[in-house]
Amino acid sequence: MSRSSRWSALPVVVMLGLAPLSQASAQFISPGLMVGGSLSTFTGDTYSDVKNYAGFIAGAFVRVGVAGFAVQPGVYYTTKGVKSSDFSETTGVGSKQALDYIQIPIVIRLHMGPLYVGAGPAVGFKLGCKITFAATASSGSEDCEGNSGAYNPKSIEYTGILEAGLEFGKFSLGGRADLGLSNVVEAANAGNASLIDAKTRTVSVVAAIRF
Repeated sequence: MSRSSRWSALPVVVMLGLAPLSQASAQFISPGLMVGGSLSTFTGDTYSDVKNYAGFIAGAFVRVGVAGFAVQPGVYYTTKGVKSSDFSETTGVGSKQALDYIQIPIVIRLHMGPLYVGAGPAVGFKLGCKITFAATASSGSEDCEGNSGAYNPKSIEYTGILEAGLEFGKFSLGGRADLGLSNVVEAANAGNASLIDAKTRTVSVVAAIRF
């Protein structure tokens, strides 16, 4: 083979050599979207007799992983809340409280074939809070802050994430537990802050797709 033909073949050799690296890079870092429905409640002495609140979670993530392990940070919009056990718009009794968050979790995952499990911390930034009294539900909700008898929600919430599910190719379906680690409220307008004990508990069924 002449020297000129060797040089002309060099680009082909380089491209063939970089192809596996390109595929590995695509598998190593992959963005995705996640959406799901959830049930949440508050726990603690202040919320000892309550019902679940139906909400949802939706957002995007980036997975960085290799050899069955992955780190998956994300940014999600999530709704949480709680209903008093006697809440009923029919009878006009009770109330419900709803909070909206932008949540940023960092989950460490272990993949074993189609099965995955994961855990990690998350921080939520409150976007808003509404309280609805059944007696006046037809007239809409009110802001939690400054509402007589309502609790003032904190602007930041710290939680722990647990998850497990099945993944087939780029699609996955699983369960997600979002367990509050910090008090979600500060104080009652006419109460003692030291008596407040309220943390969120949220379970979700989620579906995700990677690109």
